[in-house]
Amino acid sequence: MYEIQLFGRLEVRTRGVRLSGSDLGGAEPRQILALLALHGEMRTSELTELLWGGPGHEDKVEGHLSLLRHRLDPGGDAGDSVITATPGGYALVADRVRVDVARFDELVAAASGRTASRALRPLTAAGHLAARPLLEDVELPRWAAEVRERYRRRLVEAVLDAGRRALTAGDLRTARCLAEQVLELDPQCPMGRALADAARAAGEAHHEPAHGTAAFAA
Repeated sequence: MYEIQLFGRLEVRTRGVRLSGSDLGGAEPRQILALLALHGEMRTSELTELLWGGPGHEDKVEGHLSLLRHRLDPGGDAGDSVITATPGGYALVADRVRVDVARFDELVAAASGRTASRALRPLTAAGHLAARPLLEDVELPRWAAEVRERYRRRLVEAVLDAGRRALTAGDLRTARCLAEQVLELDPQCPMGRALADAARAAGEAHHEPAHGTAAFAA
């Protein structure tokens, strides 16, 4: 199994070994690995467009993938690699990889439709998982900057949702901590400020969380 970490530095854990930075090759091999981890499968034309701005670099893609396969499994055969060729592109073998971004998405989805107290655990777990910026050690081409910002916004939404649920459940300490996390991520977030104010008001009302919840909802 290959565990791929995208939040924080790009890292692969497999067979008790951690690979990061130069272990995975240069900037281009690391970007290709990150893109495959994010999307599962990509066409060669998509990779060349994102990495070099257009066609004509197909040989580079194959060269970088050959290097990646060797770095991920030095003694393995290319045919058994976790990176496989597809019609027109490449993919990671789905049942051999676990990606933290996919786990984040699963945790956020798991909270949907649950009661406040039952939704709090997956949402706070998602917030912990994504606490560090996406691909923080990868050079910032446009595609990486856009994905990083998208997941920063999703993190703000998840933590804010967790804070609302904590407030509804009467867990004021957790609600205040989550409100602080939201404002650290986005100091201008009005809903984060509203959450902090509602949790504070509920605490001052001597354990009357319904008052705080109503104030926040308003």
